[in-house]
Amino acid sequence: MRTDEDLAAAVQRGDRAAAQILFGRYENRLFGMALRLLRNREDALEAVQQGMMKALANIQKYDANRRFSPWIFRVTRNVCVDFYRKRKPQDEIDDRVMPTKTFDEGGSRYLRSADSKLQQKQLNSALDEAMDTLGDKYREIIDLYHYQHMSYREIAKHLELPDGTVMNRLFRARRKLQAAMEGMGITP
Repeated sequence: MRTDEDLAAAVQRGDRAAAQILFGRYENRLFGMALRLLRNREDALEAVQQGMMKALANIQKYDANRRFSPWIFRVTRNVCVDFYRKRKPQDEIDDRVMPTKTFDEGGSRYLRSADSKLQQKQLNSALDEAMDTLGDKYREIIDLYHYQHMSYREIAKHLELPDGTVMNRLFRARRKLQAAMEGMGITP
């Protein structure tokens, strides 16, 4: 199986099949990020489409010696930021399109006693509410680390921040998220 970086280098040489494979690998993950940032399904779909077109148009600027994922996420994130800025303040957020965040049974201290689907659904709803209380920079850092599975270094490159700032922001985001969950009566 070819690596993303090998495929990106092939795309730089004009290989259309490599472009299809490469962007196909990221389409769903980019959509998830865009949906969490924009909170509107149609805007997220359009942002991903524009992000991929922008990435393809600027593929020569990609350094094939670096990992591809932070680069494509940064391009798409920038498109999302543009969408967000263009929005009118009175635009409503469609909460029905937000994906439900789930943690597997063994992975979360909040789920040790949750053994039914109802409890899981209530917990996921509370997590959504708690995430909504975070500011954009904290919500984004939680998303990149816990849902996009990026490393500190990848997040730093993606957000163009120092590594220490990323670690500090993630620490603060987790504390704010925990406080919000505890404020809803959900304790670890």
